[in-house]
Amino acid sequence: MTIDDQKALLDRPVGVDDEESMTNSKHIRVGKLALASLLLACFLANADESFILTTGSDVAAALEAPDYTSWLITSYNLGYTTALPLHGQACDLAGPKKAILIALVLYGFGCILTGISGSIHLALAGRVISGIGGSGMVELVSVLVNEMGSFHQVAVLRSYVTTSSIIGITCGAPLGALLTTSLGWQWAFLIHAPFAILCIAVISLSLKIKKPQSNVSTGQTYGSIDTTKDAGATLKTKSFDIAGLALLMTAIVCLLGLIQVVPAQDMENKSTALFTLGIAFLALFGAFFINEVYVATNPLIHMYLLKPHKLGLIYAAQVLIGVTNSAVRPLESYQRHSLNGILTLACS
Repeated sequence: MTIDDQKALLDRPVGVDDEESMTNSKHIRVGKLALASLLLACFLANADESFILTTGSDVAAALEAPDYTSWLITSYNLGYTTALPLHGQACDLAGPKKAILIALVLYGFGCILTGISGSIHLALAGRVISGIGGSGMVELVSVLVNEMGSFHQVAVLRSYVTTSSIIGITCGAPLGALLTTSLGWQWAFLIHAPFAILCIAVISLSLKIKKPQSNVSTGQTYGSIDTTKDAGATLKTKSFDIAGLALLMTAIVCLLGLIQVVPAQDMENKSTALFTLGIAFLALFGAFFINEVYVATNPLIHMYLLKPHKLGLIYAAQVLIGVTNSAVRPLESYQRHSLNGILTLACS
């Protein structure tokens, strides 16, 4: 190649492909720190789900409410499940970045509230708030991953998220036992807050969301499921399904109360409590179904997705997996001392 040819190549204008490559390269460099904070948030939320397995008995005993150990486990899942649809709508209205920042704030506040609680009811409230934030931390990471990289990088980024989730679920219980034994149960929860604050700071400063492409329909917003029914609606006119959220949460609370009352041995008016909670659960769940199908303009759950030829079978499989995972939790009280012994030997 002659000197003139080299000069011509060096002086040629930057093409579209080169400009896109430079933009993507810069975007990836900026996104590494944000990606690490997102993976940390996903790890915290998944670890917290099994974290309480080895700390719940200590919390309940310290607050003089040993019968509420199962509620400490369930309260996180209660907030987690009921808030999942809510985060989707928050993502539509405010965007995924603001939505996950709100989720991190709720998660950190819930952990602090649990750590400083002096009563079991305050601890349960903290666990519910942590679950509300934790569900957003897990759900919205997938949305943000799609915004961080190019189409060809999404699969790799999702593999990082999956790995972080698995590590969190696996390490949650041992970390809970280790922190409770070494620091006490209060600091075992309070120590989560600095990590949540770190994630908030990093995501706020380093995460840059790409603008939607012009060829994407305006009706297809973040987290949207079906825009054919309300194609004329905009993000400004959409509203939260407050009635559906209230009905769903109260129905789940009644179901949990029913499950709590069934094994009670020396409870007064047990039959009356069972009948009342059972009727209340059926009535509230029926009202929730009617609200989602016939009343709500922007429902929490799109019921048509539950059909077998759509996602119904997948949802049913997830329910069975959740029941199977929860079935081993009663063994926690028998295995906890062995786990603490293993951790003590490992640290010595």
